[in-house]
Amino acid sequence: MVITRKHRQHVKKKVVDFIKFRVLHVDDSPHRIALGFALGILVAYMPPFGFHIILVALLALVFRANKFVALTSVWISNPFTYVLLYYPNYLLGRAVLGSLGLAHASEVTDASAIFNETLSFGNFITNFYTSQFWSSLGSFLIQTGFEMLIGGLFIGSVFALAGYAAAVKFITWYRLHHPHNLQDCT
Repeated sequence: MVITRKHRQHVKKKVVDFIKFRVLHVDDSPHRIALGFALGILVAYMPPFGFHIILVALLALVFRANKFVALTSVWISNPFTYVLLYYPNYLLGRAVLGSLGLAHASEVTDASAIFNETLSFGNFITNFYTSQFWSSLGSFLIQTGFEMLIGGLFIGSVFALAGYAAAVKFITWYRLHHPHNLQDCT
């Protein structure tokens, strides 16, 4: 199948229209939309593999955030980005716990190899439905989970706060400069 320039432009327009009318002009306050975005980012940095959607949905309910935005923004954590998100979490969590004298009992000697082996995209795709994958993931989380959680709380909080502030400003600016016109929806 050949993807033409016209097809790419059509897809781009659909994506832009989706963001404009389903996010920026949704009947919700900028605060609730930005809060949903921030919660999604925060949860994306947490290590509960496979439970991000449930966790962010519950948090969005509790904090009365925009659920749709929360559920979509949590997808920054996906098989393509796992190592990029969680390895820095592990390193920061390990440094914080080490400086507090609370280093995890089982030190991981070659964390980058374990991250690349356990959380690699190829391993995820080919072994997702095997018990060996889940066993190695469980072992991996036992070894590194607490460090990833501590690091994820720090890093995720920083990005969530920055994301919230940027989203509120952008949504407010966008709505002021691009008033919603119902004729544009057709």
